[in-house]
Amino acid sequence: MFKPIIVIPFFNHGMAFKKIAPCLKKMNCPILVVNDGSAAAETQLLNQLCQEHQFVCLHCSKNGGKGAAVKKGLNWAFSNGYSHALQIDADGQHNLDDVADFLNLAQNRSDCIIAAQPIYDRTAPKSRLYGRRITNFWVWLETGGRFKMDTMCGFRVYPLEQIKKILPYIWFNRMGFDVEILVKSYLNKIPIVGKKTQVIYQENGVSHFRPFKDNFEISCVHACLCVYSIWKLLTRWRNS
Repeated sequence: MFKPIIVIPFFNHGMAFKKIAPCLKKMNCPILVVNDGSAAAETQLLNQLCQEHQFVCLHCSKNGGKGAAVKKGLNWAFSNGYSHALQIDADGQHNLDDVADFLNLAQNRSDCIIAAQPIYDRTAPKSRLYGRRITNFWVWLETGGRFKMDTMCGFRVYPLEQIKKILPYIWFNRMGFDVEILVKSYLNKIPIVGKKTQVIYQENGVSHFRPFKDNFEISCVHACLCVYSIWKLLTRWRNS
């Protein structure tokens, strides 16, 4: 049975989330917001919005990172009987007009991850675009040149039965999470389907990307994934 829920990691994005909340309400899909240790005023605003729009809200006692918030949301969704979770960001970058198409595709391809393949316009910072190209190269290397999709866009649908099996082995909890979970899903033979979508960087938007720390973490993710992919290859060779 196809029973989806939308999972949204939230960290001090109150005003941006306030703008998209009415649109989310119209989607006729349950909404789960995971508050990743936001400031008191932001938490208060989030609680008001969730109460007004009848969203479920989970709170983390401290900021653990986007990945930690998503993992908490995915585990909650699975435990509460949902079959699929659509992950979107709270900052308004993702095109909500595409949510229905993502869910329809997930229903038709119920065993697959539906991963956004972003289309950027002139609002996208050049540093982000170059960083994505570097990451995509490393992903190509980690998968032996077989996987060529974007792994950094956090707009995707997870089949919870399949993803629950690898979730305990996702080690990184911040910006590296989106890359790690998609590459490990691929290496563990979870099918992945790409879906193009427009991504817009909001004017005066709030970004929690930390250039040094997050780039360092993403570098660590790729180092670990290189080792992991070699281990998977040797394991398959030994068992063949």
